[in-house]
Amino acid sequence: MKRTTVLLGLLAAATISHPAAAQSADGRLLASGCFQCHGTNGVNGGFGTLAGVEKKDMLDKLNDMRRKPARDNIMNAHARGYTNEQLDLIADYLSWLPKP
Repeated sequence: MKRTTVLLGLLAAATISHPAAAQSADGRLLASGCFQCHGTNGVNGGFGTLAGVEKKDMLDKLNDMRRKPARDNIMNAHARGYTNEQLDLIADYLSWLPKP
């Protein structure tokens, strides 16, 4: 049992220390706010599906929202609340989610 626990611990440490894994975890955390309206993992919410949208397309949409007045649409205000780096992480994470 101890050997299994040690191996799992090492695997977890290797995964967390890998930059891609950390980026994915950061993107998932940031995207969790999207799931309130767009559904769990960006599917089956009251608004459009986000899962599996190409990263470039998502970034284009989010950046377009940032350029519009925040009061015009709730998403415009949300998009303005993130840095470029955070939007990149969100778009990357959502692009890797399986399309429904």
